[in-house]
Amino acid sequence: MKNVILLVSVLTAGAAFAQNAKVATAYRYEQNGEFEAARDAIEPATTHEKTMGKEKTWRYRGRIYFGLATGEYDVNPAEALQTAFESFLKAKELDSRGSWEEEVTMRLNEVRIASLNGGVGAFEQEQYGMARDMFILSGDVGESLGIYDTLAYYNGGLAAEQAGDYESALKYYKQTAETGYLEAKMWLYIANVYNQMDDPDGYIAALKAGREKYPNDADLIIYELNYYLQQGKYDEAENNLKLALEKEPNNKQLYFSLGVVYENLDRPEDAVNAYKDAIEIDPDYFDANYNLGAHYFNKGVEMNNAANEIEDNKKYKAARDEAKKVFEKARPYLEKAHEQDETDRGALISLSQLYALLNENEKYLEMKAKIEGE
Repeated sequence: MKNVILLVSVLTAGAAFAQNAKVATAYRYEQNGEFEAARDAIEPATTHEKTMGKEKTWRYRGRIYFGLATGEYDVNPAEALQTAFESFLKAKELDSRGSWEEEVTMRLNEVRIASLNGGVGAFEQEQYGMARDMFILSGDVGESLGIYDTLAYYNGGLAAEQAGDYESALKYYKQTAETGYLEAKMWLYIANVYNQMDDPDGYIAALKAGREKYPNDADLIIYELNYYLQQGKYDEAENNLKLALEKEPNNKQLYFSLGVVYENLDRPEDAVNAYKDAIEIDPDYFDANYNLGAHYFNKGVEMNNAANEIEDNKKYKAARDEAKKVFEKARPYLEKAHEQDETDRGALISLSQLYALLNENEKYLEMKAKIEGE
């Protein structure tokens, strides 16, 4: 019986020696730059009960995988660096006396820099999935060292977006936004990701979250405005435009958009005033001139059609004269729009119809020729 116990003891000691020998062999291979052989030697030691709890097993493993990641080997460099990172963290955890703290810290910083540089290189090569993994790893390693690298996580989100990994893009964009990096612009980027995901609820929620933090940012106001316009939520759009105009009182596009909103809210006089405000800022503004001209033209057509229903000649003539006055109001704005863009078909058609209704045959034919000559 004693012989059996002795035999088991010898076998156990032999297994432990064999595993320790593998760690030593892995170290020698690593020192010689033979990282693939070093990997094959170190891996069994990470799962054997006699060596898996030793700090140097994991420290050597981290160095080996770092060598694989940064050399010419058939490995995924992001995965190899991730393994190196995890190995150094394990070594740090097992180093209860802190004997190797300085080296492990240095090695972790090497992993952080290699990941960051690898992310830049992969992004330039349009390998966006690889770039995402590298940038995020660089940020994670930095955090383990007490460094919060906002730019690494932002770049990780950017690469994720380019890779079509929208969930990761949102995660790291939001994480970056909470630091205040790029301020309101980060919330625009977040909203844009939701837009690419065809998620209107997420889109408007991101803009609202941005507005809570940056209530005076004009870009956030305008983006939110565009959403309301696209959704036909004109009351909300009006409120946003008025807020935007408080920040940018000389923005002609905002006045033009307000005019469009008022037309959709069936407030024609307010629409006219908004278009005129835009034109006052820029007399050559095509959109405002065209819309204001079209407003008067359409109103004149309605009045003209109503006049055609009148049987009393005197009243008919008076109604047509009133319609003509409105057509004359349309003329300068439509002519100005045509002057700004002679190829715009809408302005050409409107002018041809206007001249026909005003019995200006020569100008009508001129516009008709331009339309037919396109």
